[in-house]
Order: sequence, then structure tokens, then C-alpha cells
Amino acid sequence: MMKVSVIFTTFVASLLIAVSFGEAEVSVKSWDLGVNCGDVNGDACTSKKGYFKGNESSFKHITSTGPTNIYIHITNIKTSNPDTQMVYVCPVGRMCDIVETSEDIVLIYKNVNVISIYATNNVEEYHLQYIMGCNILDDTTIEIDRENGTAWQGHHCWIIIPRLYSGSVKQYTAHTYGILNGVQLPASSTIGIYNLLTIGQKWEVNNDEDLYLNVVPTSTPTSFQKKREISSVVLFEVNSCAPYCNSAGFKLQMSAISGHDMKCIEKKQLCEFNIGKKCTDTNFKCSAYDKLQLLIIQSDVTESLDDTARVNTNNKCSMKKYGGAPWKSPFCYTYKSGKKPKCKRCKWFTVK
Repeated sequence: MMKVSVIFTTFVASLLIAVSFGEAEVSVKSWDLGVNCGDVNGDACTSKKGYFKGNESSFKHITSTGPTNIYIHITNIKTSNPDTQMVYVCPVGRMCDIVETSEDIVLIYKNVNVISIYATNNVEEYHLQYIMGCNILDDTTIEIDRENGTAWQGHHCWIIIPRLYSGSVKQYTAHTYGILNGVQLPASSTIGIYNLLTIGQKWEVNNDEDLYLNVVPTSTPTSFQKKREISSVVLFEVNSCAPYCNSAGFKLQMSAISGHDMKCIEKKQLCEFNIGKKCTDTNFKCSAYDKLQLLIIQSDVTESLDDTARVNTNNKCSMKKYGGAPWKSPFCYTYKSGKKPKCKRCKWFTVK
């Protein structure tokens, strides 16, 4: 399974690279996705995705033609008097949620038609991003398995909150890895993936592409539903597939990793692939590493090919798209014969 080993090794390396490089780059800001509702005449925001800057004199309605799910991310609240400032988020027919601090907050509402947003006199400015019409996946097991050629039921997008523990107040994730494979899309359609809490982390996938991604959490948690905290939220959407959406197919698997698991994976890879410093414990066991390897093996459609055939045909550097790493890196590996590919640019990733 030479190819799978190469994919797995490089993917693990990309996880660890992001650990060492990602945190300093993470900032809790909001994407400006969709239509600038502040530039639209009237108070209604009717596009699927939108954003606006509000203040004490603004009054907006996020409006859907029917009951739907709405994701809201409020950031950059500025006020002249922190003790009395409030932003009201009011789903029609339900109690208002009152944002009373200057901290960023994520709110998710299910089966609503209209949400009204306004602020008190002391609020000088705030930024609001909303996304409506998506499925909500807030769980420890994230899997979307869409078979092409079947009728598409439901929405073409998902808001994903990966967790280590169901129903936990905090998210506790040190990282989230994902595997997207079996992608079949109609012409001009793409899959877009956004880390909604981390500006700069986004991926675009075309037809017949696989993607191994890792989602970097924010270093500071964001308030969620007022009484909880999160550090990673992902938007996964299939773009521009109409009227051929039924022909779209893909499989997405995502899993959260704890800080303990990240250290375990790092230690295990030292012994498996001689990456970084010398291995000191050849009998070291790591269930998180084994789980990650199994997922990648199962996602590889060529896993049934003979290993020897691969060795004979893959005498070169392995280059692949690995989301989450700060660069696309060539990666050297050793054949079963003990020989290494002839490529000056290849080098082992070093764990710092």
C-alpha cells in the first residue's frame, strides 16, 4: 500500500505543520460571504448568504420564503458604554437573544422564517454574517455520503460543528481533520469549504478531485448560543449544480482531534516513518493514529492495486493537494526495496 502510506504520511505531516504555524495566523473575524445587505434598499436581507455592518440606528430582517435554518456570526462590536450596550437578535414568534458583551458570538436558529436584528443607543458598530438554508451537523461523528444519480433531498450546504464530546459546553478540539473523496460534479459546479471562524482557511474542490484537509481552531473560543463555546465551524457547500444537482456525488468524513491525540500522532509517526528525531519506543501504541490511517486507506479508491506495481511506476516525488498545510510540499518516501526516489526537492518533514 505504498501510495496510501505516502498520502497518510504527508497528511499527518500537514496536521503537525498546521499545529506549529497555524495558531499565530488565526483570528476570530468573519468572512464577508454573499451579498452586502447594507447596500440593499430596504431592511430585508433575502439572499442565501449575506453580511452587513450595523449600529444603533440600523434595523435589519433576515428573511426566508419558508422555514429554514439560519447561522449568524456577530463580530467586532464597538460601544461607547460597555455596561449598557445590547444587540437584539429576534426570531419572529420566539424570544429575543440579547448580546450584552463585546465578545464575538455564533447563533444558530432552526426552522425560522424571519430574524430581526437591532441595537441599543450605545452600540457604535458591529459586523454580522449570516448563512441560511443549510443543514446543521453538530456532533462527534461527521459523515456526508452523497451518491450521484439519486434524488437530492434537503439543502445543498451544511454548517458543521465537529466535537469530541456530544452536548459538551466547550468544543475541546485541538484540530479537525477531514477527508473528501469520490467527488462527482456536473459541469461548472464546485464544492466550497470554509472555516467560518478563521479567515484565510478555505478550499475549493472540482470534479474528480480528492481533498485531505485539516481545520485549524481559533486560539480563543467564540461564544455559541450564549452559554457554550466553539473554536471551529465549517461551511460545506455544493455550488452552481442546478438543474443537475442529482448527478452530484461525494463522501465527506470529519473528525475532531484532542490535544492529547495530536501529541500521540506526532510521537507515533516518528517510529512509523522515521520523521524528525529518532524513535525511542518502537512498541508505542496510538489509537488516534490507527483511526486516521484506516480512514485514509478506506478513502483511497486504488487501495486494491498491487504494492509492487506501484513501486515500479511511482519512482518520483509525490505531489498532492493537502488542505490545511501552509504550502504544497513534495514528500519523499522509501520503497520496499529500501531505495528512495531520485528527486532533489524531496525531503522529510521535520517535527519541531
